[in-house]
Amino acid sequence: MKFSKRKICTAVVFAFSALGASAAMAQATLVGGGSSLVAPSIGLEITQFGGGLSYASVGSGAGQKAFLNNDATQFGLASTVTVHFANSDAALSLTQVDTTGSYVRTATDGKLIQLPYIVTPITVPYVAQPSSVTGTVSLNDNDLCGIYSGKITNWNQIINPTTSSVYTTVSTPIQVVYRLDGSGTTDLLTRHLAAVCTTGTGGNSNVTFNETQTFASNFTTVPANFIGATGSGGVAAQLVAYRNVTPTATAAFGYLSPDYTNTTLAPSSPNATNALTVASLRNSHTNADVAPTYQNATIALGSVAAPSGAAAEANPFNWVPGANISKTDPSWIAISNPTAGYPISGTSNIIVSQCYKTALLRARLINFLTAHYGSTTYAAILHNNGFDTVPTSYQTAINSDILGNTNGYNLNIGNSVCGTLGR
Repeated sequence: MKFSKRKICTAVVFAFSALGASAAMAQATLVGGGSSLVAPSIGLEITQFGGGLSYASVGSGAGQKAFLNNDATQFGLASTVTVHFANSDAALSLTQVDTTGSYVRTATDGKLIQLPYIVTPITVPYVAQPSSVTGTVSLNDNDLCGIYSGKITNWNQIINPTTSSVYTTVSTPIQVVYRLDGSGTTDLLTRHLAAVCTTGTGGNSNVTFNETQTFASNFTTVPANFIGATGSGGVAAQLVAYRNVTPTATAAFGYLSPDYTNTTLAPSSPNATNALTVASLRNSHTNADVAPTYQNATIALGSVAAPSGAAAEANPFNWVPGANISKTDPSWIAISNPTAGYPISGTSNIIVSQCYKTALLRARLINFLTAHYGSTTYAAILHNNGFDTVPTSYQTAINSDILGNTNGYNLNIGNSVCGTLGR
């Protein structure tokens, strides 16, 4: 199934125009935004659904702020517009919401629900000068830590894990493109770097990485060969610009979700025309070079399973693999440095409220999420953008206890516990 970029843009712009200057009037449109990683897919899903939702691609950090504070100005909308949902590739923190789902607006809006929305790899796109680097490229953790910490600044320092020799002896300085904005893509990258990078004598990194949405926060001073860009689109555009430098391309690395790279990984993504080359990554446990396909991302998640039971499911952190777990916890290590599959993998998540004021908005959100988690058409949209559906155990639990109340846990959207609360 293929959709044109024009159709996507028309759908999303139309959804926003429905708000217009009459923002103070009762909203008939579900307003959301956040992750740029998931933006092309959710745009296609909104088109398939027939409208009634809007999505602003502003980055995970801004999406979280918009939802938690009901602040539509994060989406470029009037402050009187209600924010109904957000998407973020980074899980919320304990400073933003507690383990009961309560946060700053619980007293007026009801409890918060955080769910995994898709499974995604984070790719490593690169630009190489054809005269110096040819053939396929695979990177191991030492390469990744060196490149993204500034310890490696030249292609002639990057070691091919298959041959244990450099890819080229030609001096080819590299640029590294990173996200300036609060980014869940950055969070998933730095989660892996935090697990595998080491400093000191014999270390593979110039810095100690922490999992974070703000890449630059890992540095006292960002290395001179690093350049910041805003949004996934900004990173992709900078890499394309480096590739198009004449007469010789500027060598560079970045990090992106598959839907901003190429049609091999994301056949129907409107941004796959970037035609960026991506590296395979060496899984340190299997010693295999793994491509960033959605199938390999799902393999990396291994045997993760949805929470089960009323108490476990009421905790929004239990739904996101690796969320709110210490770096020393085996579960965090297993997600951050998986024993199989593609090494930099995780979930992008959706944040919704349990309570909404109108039956129209409740029904529309439930119907949209029911289609997302259960329709083969929506699964095809995800696959064609380089993502996978969440594992079956998650789909079952979400449909039973968040979109419905099969087990009587009273955690579902629109449950009578809401009373007069809601957005």
